[in-house]
Amino acid sequence: MKNKIEAIIFDMDGTLYTFDKGQSKQFSSSKFGQQIHDNCVNFFAKTFNLSKVEAEKTYQDFKQKYAGEISLGLERDFGIDRSFYFAQTWDLDPSEFMEADKQLAKELEKLTIKTGILSAAPKIWVEKVLDFLQIKNRFGQAIFTGEPDLRKPDPQAFAQLATLWQLSPQSILAIGDQEETDILPAKTLGMLTARVGSSLNTSADFSAENVIILLNDLRQKGLI
Repeated sequence: MKNKIEAIIFDMDGTLYTFDKGQSKQFSSSKFGQQIHDNCVNFFAKTFNLSKVEAEKTYQDFKQKYAGEISLGLERDFGIDRSFYFAQTWDLDPSEFMEADKQLAKELEKLTIKTGILSAAPKIWVEKVLDFLQIKNRFGQAIFTGEPDLRKPDPQAFAQLATLWQLSPQSILAIGDQEETDILPAKTLGMLTARVGSSLNTSADFSAENVIILLNDLRQKGLI
């Protein structure tokens, strides 16, 4: 690979930090994931006047109906504003679920290429996390969240950043921890891909235990 990478798209949750303060758990089994789940069930219980058991079933059925896109379903079926839903369920304190790695900010500061965030999480959570990690200013306007209709894993969610930067997808690297939502959609556009995490079986072009190791490897290869 001769050409240098001109820009990097970072996933956020599970990529720029690990759940449960470094225990490397998956979202669904983490303390954070459980809190989001509980908040969502409570939202259904309060909004539709349901018991906890009824709310759990209704939430799971609704989640399946809309392939996990609860906010879009609530808006379409009941006219509940998605921002209101996210404010009730995702307004959490990052310090309860993660530790700020000062090395991450230093590594990102070394980058001289364009960088952006593409997260499936809503804006209210993304901004809190980036502020907590002290890296929000690194990305400028290139922060795309799971608030709009266009979201991961739609490849066009990745294409937004290529358009913003006026770069060809082939010159962009997408980094994430999930094969289905971070790696495969980016690959369909011709982007380079890198997956982070331990014991990975991936189709990505690069892989590493965490994003700091990955960036150092890419730098040693002369790619960034």
